[in-house]
Amino acid sequence: MKIQLSNLEKEQLKSVALPIWQNIVDASRNQDYARFSRGFSSELRAKLSEQHFRMSCQEIPLLTTIDSDFEFIDTVQREKGVTILWRLRSTDYDGEFLGILTLQSGVSGMEISGVSIN
Repeated sequence: MKIQLSNLEKEQLKSVALPIWQNIVDASRNQDYARFSRGFSSELRAKLSEQHFRMSCQEIPLLTTIDSDFEFIDTVQREKGVTILWRLRSTDYDGEFLGILTLQSGVSGMEISGVSIN
């Protein structure tokens, strides 16, 4: 069943995005690219190759130290997609960080079209 992201309310979007974000956080912590990239659009998979993922994990240790206790902040909705914002903490670094997950309606259903941590 194809989910129409533009028809969902904020709490519904949170419910859809929460397991996806949890998977990304857990996979980053375990440096598991196959799991990390699950649900990526073909364009995002091309940009975030396994080699790029592994280099990023080495060069940016924050990626592997994200605390699994994160907080939903808000959504930014567009016609064919939504960006979900998360407040993150690290097990090794002080302060707060921003997690960004972008979902879009694709040909085969919902796809992850963007993911970043700032």
